[in-house]
Amino acid sequence: MKGIVFLGNRQCEVREFPIPEPGDSEVLIRIQATGICGSDLHLYRANTGSEQIRGHEVSGVVEQVGANVTRLKPGDRVSVHHHMGCGKCTFCARGEVVACPNDRVVGGNVSGSFSEFVVAIERACIPLPESVSFIDGVFMACVGCTAFGALRRLNAGAHDSLAVFGLGPVGLSCVLVAKAMGVRVVGVDIIPERVALAQKCGADQVITASKRSSKSELECVINSVREFSQLTGVDYVAGVDHVIETSGSSNGRRYILGSLRRGGTAAIVGVGSNEEVINPSEIHGKAATLIGSVVFPLGWSWDFAKFLVASGLSFEPLVTHRYTLDEAETALHTADEGRCGKVIFEEKRA
Repeated sequence: MKGIVFLGNRQCEVREFPIPEPGDSEVLIRIQATGICGSDLHLYRANTGSEQIRGHEVSGVVEQVGANVTRLKPGDRVSVHHHMGCGKCTFCARGEVVACPNDRVVGGNVSGSFSEFVVAIERACIPLPESVSFIDGVFMACVGCTAFGALRRLNAGAHDSLAVFGLGPVGLSCVLVAKAMGVRVVGVDIIPERVALAQKCGADQVITASKRSSKSELECVINSVREFSQLTGVDYVAGVDHVIETSGSSNGRRYILGSLRRGGTAAIVGVGSNEEVINPSEIHGKAATLIGSVVFPLGWSWDFAKFLVASGLSFEPLVTHRYTLDEAETALHTADEGRCGKVIFEEKRA
């Protein structure tokens, strides 16, 4: 089978690998679609390479099952939670497989989805309802459910207001999921193409920010978000109910507290800068709540599948580029450049 490995310094290669055999509690999945995630790009940009097949957003069809598999059978359509855990520790018992000290991560320490086949444990496989496409299964595996998890942790509800800072695939997923929940959304990014995609995805308002980190630029963006929050006509509102920060940038994080109303909540989703840009006194003064939202518990994947069916939501509007595995170099360069939505590797059809 074909599989993509990263050689270091934005270089990749398509190689031939043997098709893996599923273990006793595992299934072999034929990949139908898999997406390039921001965390994949961190590995792609790294100085060193690896023999490991990368990619972790699994969406496909069960090809073969191991001896102790009881729930799945060949032909079943599935998405896979990419953090598979050990299944034995306290964190796994709570469904927090991402915190498992012996975590097995698809595309990390086990073979990934930038390939024709991948092996996963049965416990981590979520059946795709008939109305949920393989593309939506890709989003279930990571970015879509990450967005769902952030909104769930914020306890966002219909008619609340939300500012999303960073409109890459995770931020755009936040826009789509929030709109499906009935939330009013303003999206902010520095890349015009992504701002346009947020509009396409139904954002109520969009703001194109500048790359400058000056005080005037900061105030301009925050004032625009506050103006959006005041469209409700409620006099005391001076900021949005919720913020989701997905960019991982220092500038994106500087917007959080100024954009929130008193008592508002914010989820930090993006990975990136270690610069200290948030003042605890501001958190105290606004009675604000800041949370870190890292991936999502395994059980929430099942809840998200039900949400997709009930809402009719599809992530197809976020997909701007589709490639085969043989086009890995072009696909990864496109995703790395950032002037796009979601980049997908998809099984080539005649």
